[in-house]
Amino acid sequence: MTADRAIQHPGSKVPMLTWWEGIYDHVFVALHPFYRIRKAETLASFAGKEIYEDVLTYDDRPENFGDMIKSRGEAVSWAAVHQAVAPDLPRGEVYLAIWVLACIGYQDRAGIDLQKRLTAYCKENRLYLPEDDGLTTILEPVVQEFLSCFGCAQVTAWDEFRHHSNTVTPSVFRKAEPCYLLPQSITSPAVWGVHLPDAGVLMTWSLDGTEAIIAMTSKALQMARPEDFFEGWYADEGTYADVFNPSGFLPRDQ
Repeated sequence: MTADRAIQHPGSKVPMLTWWEGIYDHVFVALHPFYRIRKAETLASFAGKEIYEDVLTYDDRPENFGDMIKSRGEAVSWAAVHQAVAPDLPRGEVYLAIWVLACIGYQDRAGIDLQKRLTAYCKENRLYLPEDDGLTTILEPVVQEFLSCFGCAQVTAWDEFRHHSNTVTPSVFRKAEPCYLLPQSITSPAVWGVHLPDAGVLMTWSLDGTEAIIAMTSKALQMARPEDFFEGWYADEGTYADVFNPSGFLPRDQ
């Protein structure tokens, strides 16, 4: 194990706990939620019901779309969508369909009929699918709350391949702030890693991932438990970084 592994996203050929052995003691898979956006003129509920914006295609999204999500977005859990769309099906089957739909689209291997039911439910309820790749905007305020538990005045925000970083205060992720980006990055300007070396915490994201991977020391876990902030679960000895990828579905090539 090299020191670089303290900030790197784990490769997918070995389980995550093996990848970080001797560096971090626990790994939590934090799901990117579904979300919808409340209408600006109706922040207060009307007759007990919130009013939401229509779902926009990528081509129709305004330049300030990320700031709209951060200021007016409402997270919806995978568990709630699972229960509403396919309560009779096992979690693994439904979550695989969600992941593939969000990252790739319709695939026979993920169950197109199920994916079409998910799409119809999202359309009817004005829901966006979980966003893939780096830190999703809807989670920035939650990340700020989580990071604030560790008493760190500064954290390191990294780009995808750890070529560029900024030292920032956790407050940049607050709901009242604009979306935080790393425009100097050679790929996406999103944040792909957040490191708190003193506390012993790494939050990291990967291409085509709809989740954050949170690696923590036992000391850090005593300060804040990720399940109090994020929907997800703890990795076990057999959990790989491509958490939704069953053996043989997509090749593990890293």
